[in-house]
Amino acid sequence: SGFFNGLQKLSVPVFGIVTTMILAKEALTKTEMGVWALFLVVTSFIELIRQALVKTSLIKFINHSPEQDHRFVLSAAFFLNIIITLLLVVILVFFAPQFALWLKAPELEEMLYIFSIGILVLIPFSHFEWIMYSKSNFKGLFATYFYRQAITLALMVFFVVAFKKVSLNALVIFYCIGILLGAAIGYRYVRHHLTHTFVLKKEWFSKLWHFGKYVFGSGVSTLVFANAGQMMLSPILGSTAFTASQSIAARVINLSDMPSQVVSDILFPKSANRENAANKDLIRYYYEKSVGATLCFCIPMVLFILLFPKFIILFLADAQYLDAIPYLRIIAFTAIFLAYLKQWGVIIDSSGRPHVNFLLITFIALVNVVLTYFFIKGMGFLGAAYALLVSHIIAFIITQWLLNKYYGIRFMQCFKYAFAFYPELSKMFFQKFK
Repeated sequence: SGFFNGLQKLSVPVFGIVTTMILAKEALTKTEMGVWALFLVVTSFIELIRQALVKTSLIKFINHSPEQDHRFVLSAAFFLNIIITLLLVVILVFFAPQFALWLKAPELEEMLYIFSIGILVLIPFSHFEWIMYSKSNFKGLFATYFYRQAITLALMVFFVVAFKKVSLNALVIFYCIGILLGAAIGYRYVRHHLTHTFVLKKEWFSKLWHFGKYVFGSGVSTLVFANAGQMMLSPILGSTAFTASQSIAARVINLSDMPSQVVSDILFPKSANRENAANKDLIRYYYEKSVGATLCFCIPMVLFILLFPKFIILFLADAQYLDAIPYLRIIAFTAIFLAYLKQWGVIIDSSGRPHVNFLLITFIALVNVVLTYFFIKGMGFLGAAYALLVSHIIAFIITQWLLNKYYGIRFMQCFKYAFAFYPELSKMFFQKFK
């Protein structure tokens, strides 16, 4: 399962990086790249809101409930999915002009109108995706995401080769076509899990909603925490060109964060298990070992970023994006803290304390927004990077104190596991290829 989950998580940033390279070097101006980056932030918010309210609850209750109740859980999750998606479509259509005006990106308005149609396709896509997560069907997840991203990239490359340029609206259409194909592929992998009966029980709807609302709050706060700089650069500095440079640096960090995401998706179903969630020693072991596994891959990537930032920027884009180098060097350190923070959320949510995660992440997100505003005002473009780094340090200190209090977790133990992984990986490598 870890192999295909790793492939799926790797495919997302890899496709994103290839797309960024083509758009930044061949198809879009720097200002247009900034608008596209803002569009992707908006879509991230939409997908995260839906996932936070439904996905985590679905995985938890599928693992906690007897098999005869699974149809009630799936029906409640599907209904909640529909309601939330329709509300998001209404909000997006109504506020699209305001979003475009506030972000100083007039092209964004029409892009959001087009995407409001694509959001409806996310209903079946995400339902199939979440069932695959709950069943740990990572092979199906990889295929679903691979085809979703491959068709989007293929259409984009065709237009760039044929017409030497691609419009922002066309990119949104390609994005929506990718979701549609992904949903079709996903159905093939989950159709034997579908009961083809819809039995909505108020009891299960209420359970999913009440658990999901805290995860939803935490998810939104996490996204605000991660994207405050990207959302505030163009309103404060007056140009989406700054957002474009920031997004190039963010792409690199997203790739270095990939091990955290892989480990999180494998860890959550295990820690959500009824017996495991009550075992403090097991929770401590899961956390320290999973963070250690993440750091094992993360540390070399961070060192590479710090040593060769110019090579990375020129590989992804061109000379007009070199202003992203100091930004990238500053936020590279956040990848280390993210290894700890990602698994904090998994452990706290799955062990029955989602309200604690919600309160803490909301506080950190607010701190980051305030710091980002004043740091950008005072230091310009790099202010967003310093605000993000300081916020990560504050979050790290608080979460490690709480984890030690709840489970006796020691953050230095994670480094021991990390360095212990290197000889294990070397042994596996030589056994594979000798």
